[in-house]
Amino acid sequence: MVNVEDLISWVLRTGVLSGVAITTTGFFMSTEIAWLGVLVLILTPFMRVIMAGIYFLSRKDMVYSALAAYVIMILVIGSFLRII
Repeated sequence: MVNVEDLISWVLRTGVLSGVAITTTGFFMSTEIAWLGVLVLILTPFMRVIMAGIYFLSRKDMVYSALAAYVIMILVIGSFLRII
């Protein structure tokens, strides 16, 4: 069985390292690639909260599932408010 903390740690580490690698590559190649790296860095915390929410749902822990859903909602609303 996979330890959830290890899986989340792996996702965060992979997201940050790949985002930095893509952004650095984009600085030498094109601006669009650099922005793709920034997008990967922005989406990394979203993935962490989504994974935690799925884990809490699988454990039938409704309080923490609701908290994770609330955090996702705040992150999405905050992202849209910055775009508009």
